[in-house]
Amino acid sequence: MEDKIEELLKQIGRPYEMFNEDGTYQGCFYPVQFLYPEKPRYKLRSDDDDQNYWWGCEKIKEHCHEVTKDEFYKPGDIVVTRFKNELHVAIFWQFGKIIHVFRGHTLQIGRLKMFGDFKVFRVDR
Repeated sequence: MEDKIEELLKQIGRPYEMFNEDGTYQGCFYPVQFLYPEKPRYKLRSDDDDQNYWWGCEKIKEHCHEVTKDEFYKPGDIVVTRFKNELHVAIFWQFGKIIHVFRGHTLQIGRLKMFGDFKVFRVDR
């Protein structure tokens, strides 16, 4: 996982893109798709951000299990939050840092504490 994260970090500054070439959603899922290309991608359910939040959470749960706040977060864990009423996902990196991209921005390093409420999921292998 460390090697994959190092490769992802080389893409810091990459612009946000809403969709993959096949029409599936990319957006903030880009870091997740980069680390876990074997996991399915999905099309947006609607133009309603609230529906996409719940839809996206269900898709994540199909291939992951939730990590409790008592457990140690590992590099590559998926952080899921609701940010401005939209689903937002990020990759946990290290020491409370995440790798993520917001709409209209570039791939960047942020801090987990920027999200008041979040869930963390670990990909089932």
